[in-house]
Amino acid sequence: MIFAGREFIRHLIRNRYLIYELTKRDFTAQYVSNMFGLSWAVLDPLFFMLILWFIFGIGLKTGRNMEVPFVAYLITGLAAFNFFAAALPQATNAISQYSFLVKKVRFRLSLLPVVKILSSLAVHLIILAVTMVILVMNGIRPSLFWIQTLYYTAALTLLILGISWATAAARPFFADISRIISIVLRFLLYLTPIFWQLKMFPENYQRVLKLNPLFYIVEGYRNSLLFHKFFWEEPLQTLYFWGVTLFFIILGIAVFRRLKPHFADVV
Repeated sequence: MIFAGREFIRHLIRNRYLIYELTKRDFTAQYVSNMFGLSWAVLDPLFFMLILWFIFGIGLKTGRNMEVPFVAYLITGLAAFNFFAAALPQATNAISQYSFLVKKVRFRLSLLPVVKILSSLAVHLIILAVTMVILVMNGIRPSLFWIQTLYYTAALTLLILGISWATAAARPFFADISRIISIVLRFLLYLTPIFWQLKMFPENYQRVLKLNPLFYIVEGYRNSLLFHKFFWEEPLQTLYFWGVTLFFIILGIAVFRRLKPHFADVV
């Protein structure tokens, strides 16, 4: 398995230009046909954030006694979650969408989820930049801790990659997996601390909620942008997250290698 990972990295480097071109093509294809073009990459999640802020912040008056403005708490959590929620479904459909490449003997199909994730990552970085601007407008001063978001972004990217290798490989054989992912994402939206704080729950429930790997990412974004806390200050949570991520990467590689020889028969 270590050899397979090392070989994949070599293939990634050798085909970096191809990956770049496919990512650019996929990124532009999502917005070029729309009147507002790339603006939708920012407007769509921002409108969603605005609606949730109005409902939870204004209507339900959530976060009245928080140490930071609720809008800052909300958008930092949503910025992290939206990357996961956008990238995973797209990466899952990668093999089916690029079915014309399946019979290309020399093309490494495991790169296709990477292309989809990188396309979503480009949008995420734009949203993250806009998020930082909103934080400044709400009185949050920039700091060196903000650079730490790159670590959490990289960690989330690897988690998505591991999961998507398995789901993308299964998608040609089991189309309903896209529906299942959509349902799971809806659950995760409310099981991840985006609208609520962990201290609202009893300690036993807190342990269960921390099992969600997105908990580590969302809290990490907030620790970087709002609370000025390094990731190594949560050693157990960090070890748990990387253990889960490594598990999904190994599982993803195993499932992809197992199902790859049969792709040409079903796409």
